[in-house]
Amino acid sequence: MTEAVLTEQADRSLHVVTAVVLSAVAAALVLLPTRKTVILCVLTPLIGVAATVALDVGTRDAAVTGQIFFCLPVLYAATQLRVAGAVLVTTSSVAGEAAVVLLLLPQGQAVTDLLHVGTALTLTAWVLSHAGVIQDRLVAQLRRQAAIDPLTGLVTRRVLDEATLAAITGAGAQVGTALVMIDVDRFKVINDTYGHAVGDDALSHIAGLLSNNSRLEDVVARMGGDELAVLMPGCSYEVAVRRAQELVALISNSPLLLPGGASVALSISAGASFVPQDGGLPRGLYADADAALYVAKRNGRGRVGQVPARADEAVPL
Repeated sequence: MTEAVLTEQADRSLHVVTAVVLSAVAAALVLLPTRKTVILCVLTPLIGVAATVALDVGTRDAAVTGQIFFCLPVLYAATQLRVAGAVLVTTSSVAGEAAVVLLLLPQGQAVTDLLHVGTALTLTAWVLSHAGVIQDRLVAQLRRQAAIDPLTGLVTRRVLDEATLAAITGAGAQVGTALVMIDVDRFKVINDTYGHAVGDDALSHIAGLLSNNSRLEDVVARMGGDELAVLMPGCSYEVAVRRAQELVALISNSPLLLPGGASVALSISAGASFVPQDGGLPRGLYADADAALYVAKRNGRGRVGQVPARADEAVPL
């Protein structure tokens, strides 16, 4: 085997080893993302472009096998970075390709290779980045659907769980955290009498009243079915009970108006619970609110139930 062939094989091996090392670094950055690696995620493909230019020029390899390595940084950037990062890396790759072919090839062949490879790099980046943008939009849409109840516009149980945990353990929980669990009284009767469409309207009507009469920091959620909840961060148990009473009265005084002038009287039962700062877990807060709600329904509905252990601490009902 001649010396020229050995040299060519060594150059090819050097290209491959460099590509493998850079690919491994890129994969590690993707699998182990941290704030410190954000800049490296952008620098890595740019380093790959610079390394490819240095290898091609240093080994005087302007063949297709040398130029093809400019695709690797583009593939990485188009699939792992935002559009701006993909544009930056693709532009750098095309510039690196231009530098290699214009230095090592005759002008005519250099222009031809640059047009072919540059077009391939640009189209590859555009197709992959466009697909990534579409995927991001779909993911964002799915997240919104998972976070927002489509009927009432309230947040879902998952969001309430996260907000409850943050309220209980957060720095702003000095006063404590209260939860009011709400159930629409005789909701099945409304559905059976007026139809499910009116039942849906009743839920939306009640949800709007709760949202419009809650603080900005409160979280109003639909737990499921006709059960709603209002999380009240930084709210004492006494204040939560009083506010729950106000909500019960508000719903009672705000019937659902039907086309033609008819109306549907509405009523809710509520149960209030409370945990002091760092004094409990979301599960216990929910359990106490459920127990208090059961007391309200057992005592005739249309009222606020209290957690038995706190009945002597609450304001009179």
